[in-house]
Amino acid sequence: MLVKKKYTFKDIIFIFLKKKFFIGFFISLFFVFFYFFLLYKDYYFFQKNKYLFYNLIIIQLLLYFKYFFEINISQKNFLIILSLIFTIIIICIISIGSLWIFDNLNH
Repeated sequence: MLVKKKYTFKDIIFIFLKKKFFIGFFISLFFVFFYFFLLYKDYYFFQKNKYLFYNLIIIQLLLYFKYFFEINISQKNFLIILSLIFTIIIICIISIGSLWIFDNLNH
């Protein structure tokens, strides 16, 4: 006869914390609260540490790709990563081109 194991609340929490989605969720919460704290407390040292913030944004995007989209750098995901890079390049060309056109309208 099979005995069904009863999970306690603590066991259920540990099962969910082992999932990648929740790890990514807690990391994204950390980044959101970190940026909010820096802007809320009037720590405007963005001009001095501009590249630090850019690197943090890139790290946050890579963590989103890993935990939410489950895109890892491997051979089987090569075409997905290639199409993602192509899409980013096209969006950058369109955005920078639009800004360049608006800047040179002289209105």
